[in-house]
Amino acid sequence: MLFNGIFIHHLCNELQCLAGTRVDKIHQPTKDELVLHLRSRSASYRLLLCINQSRARAGLITRSIENPPQPTMFCMLLRKHLTGAKLMQLSQLGLERILHLDFVGSSEIGEPTRFTLCAEFIGRHANLIVIKEDGTILDAIKRVDYSQGKRAVLPGILYEPPPPGGKAPDPSKLPECESYSCFLENYYDEKDRLERGRQRRAELLKLCETRAARARRKAQAQKAELAQAQDRDHLRVLGELILANRAQLEQEARGASAYRLENYYDENKPITIQADPALGPAQNAQRYFKRYRKAKTAAELLSGLIGKAEAEANYLDSVADLLLRAESSAEIDALRAELEVQGYVKPKITKKAIKRKPLKPIEYISPEGFRILVGRNNLQNDQLSFKTAKGGDLWFHAKDYPGSHVILITEGKTPGERSIEEAAMIAAWHSKARGRAAVDYTPAKALKKPAGAAPGQVIYHTYQSMIASPAKEDIEKLSGGEETHGRS
Repeated sequence: MLFNGIFIHHLCNELQCLAGTRVDKIHQPTKDELVLHLRSRSASYRLLLCINQSRARAGLITRSIENPPQPTMFCMLLRKHLTGAKLMQLSQLGLERILHLDFVGSSEIGEPTRFTLCAEFIGRHANLIVIKEDGTILDAIKRVDYSQGKRAVLPGILYEPPPPGGKAPDPSKLPECESYSCFLENYYDEKDRLERGRQRRAELLKLCETRAARARRKAQAQKAELAQAQDRDHLRVLGELILANRAQLEQEARGASAYRLENYYDENKPITIQADPALGPAQNAQRYFKRYRKAKTAAELLSGLIGKAEAEANYLDSVADLLLRAESSAEIDALRAELEVQGYVKPKITKKAIKRKPLKPIEYISPEGFRILVGRNNLQNDQLSFKTAKGGDLWFHAKDYPGSHVILITEGKTPGERSIEEAAMIAAWHSKARGRAAVDYTPAKALKKPAGAAPGQVIYHTYQSMIASPAKEDIEKLSGGEETHGRS
């Protein structure tokens, strides 16, 4: 869909309802977006200005957008000069893709101030620019110096509009629409959500995939080393054969690079044993015993190291799966915090600690009235499995797939087969399988947390399994609270 001059012409007419409102709040959800919260005596509005090349637009929105915990410098500057200011008018520059919002406010000493917020929706050069009353630029969301193009956008210089985009369309031929803001919001809602999630999760996904691949390569190398160490008994045999023939070798083969002996472990067949000419037979025998003991110790250590590397890869796979299924910035932030705790990501340095509101688990209600809780991250998985779950509550997890822990809250009652099947479907849906999968379930009290295990890692020995084949419509039919469909 093209957000062109024709569309902006109609949108500008529609947005005239905002004239006379005052700026209540200003948020900058992403580097390319600005939300102005406007209020009149009878109504309040959210005006979105987005200059992302693939999603550029302006319009009223009804949904709230998650904001970063720390505002940007540009957002803080706007809050300083525009909070409380009155929006006098909205206008379009000719029929170009440029929208002007003129504000009147007051300075810190009470003097009247005038600013224009200029939204330029011109492809990759799109920008949001704050212009002072004298026509100079106060600042822009994207600064452009002279080396980047013919038109500079920098604080303190005179604002110049971009060159015209071509022949203006005939206003008499402009289409009609009931609500352009509503149309834009509906069109871009899902696209925006997916794009924000993709940008925020891309870095973490790459980290998880890279570190998981590294852990698997490490495990493979250790397995190869273990296979060599498992074949260590022949080293002990060679040492024993040398000691058994020590006297003969001292007389006949001292200084030799190899010993030719009969192997009494293998029907006295002849065997050639490599030796160090600088060492005597006894020393060469001890050299083989030393290699044997080293291989034995390595085998004992490697088994544990292989298990540790594979557990690390599985954990990172689970985080990657949760990232792919995260539907809000808060979920992605929680997963980043989890990776920080585990030492995979350096904590962001801020002037003051930011308190994040704890995420609630995703919640469903079965037709039989049982609550079904789903973990949004591995720390929450542990919380659900070992803190929230009580008594006869049941635990579900997709077999052989990374996935969320799912708890069927029974409150001492016996759930029917239908509720168990629904909880299994939810576990299969909230896993990497995202569809048909075998699901294990067991009383939550049967779970154990291995010492030193990563978040979300559990062991269990008694369980039952069933095949679950969920579809999107099956999951959506399960009613619940505001968290039902995974949004925060």
